[in-house]
Amino acid sequence: MNKHVFTVNNMTCEGCVSNIQRGLEGDARIKSINIKLSKKRVIVEGNLTVEEAAEVIMDAGYQPEVGVEKKGFPGNFFSS
Repeated sequence: MNKHVFTVNNMTCEGCVSNIQRGLEGDARIKSINIKLSKKRVIVEGNLTVEEAAEVIMDAGYQPEVGVEKKGFPGNFFSS
């Protein structure tokens, strides 16, 4: 199982949290979801790559930035 940490800067309200949560819950590969609105952080654990996890968040309409939980968030690798 893999753990992926994202910053989602355009997650600004509880509605955003709900949209991301619903999108992630719809993917059977995802086993655990932890969303912190105040930190704009989404942590996903499951049997999927960081790219696959980011794609699920993007499909919900948000722009995830890949990060390392304890070392900060180096930037957005998924910009178009």
